Amino acid sequence: PPPPTPPAAAAAAAAAHHRRPLKDILDDLVQPLPERLLRTKRVEDGSTLAYIPWHIANKVLSYYAPGWCGEVRSIVYQSSAVTVVYRVTIRAADEQEVFREATGTAPLPAAGAEANGADPVQSAEGMAFRRACARLGLGLYLYQSELPKADAPSGADG
Repeated sequence: PPPPTPPAAAAAAAAAHHRRPLKDILDDLVQPLPERLLRTKRVEDGSTLAYIPWHIANKVLSYYAPGWCGEVRSIVYQSSAVTVVYRVTIRAADEQEVFREATGTAPLPAAGAEANGADPVQSAEGMAFRRACARLGLGLYLYQSELPKADAPSGADG
């Protein structure tokens, strides 16, 4: 009998079998998500910002784009912050492939200061991942209200 297929190889083969046309994937990713999947956080000016948590973005990509992959391309430490570059690649039917990269930056704790519990690299990676997803259309609509009306592309409702 043939040797058993390793789990990772079996998962990759299953994902390749279920790949969808790229246009269909991208059309699905630009659709707004149900409100229950979003989270909000308070930003410096006191307003609230809706966002997609990284684990939800991961699940949405897995649902609409089976076989997608992501990778950290670089981690750069500056004196007070760390920046991560993340790439999301979608592999579609007919061997079509598209990728988007984005950065995320998080402050480093000051020397001698106690960390607030959040790992800066993990925070920067999550931000970069969500931004790369947005460049593929996932959650991009959440950023549209940030555009001033004069700068909005024609047909955008701000």
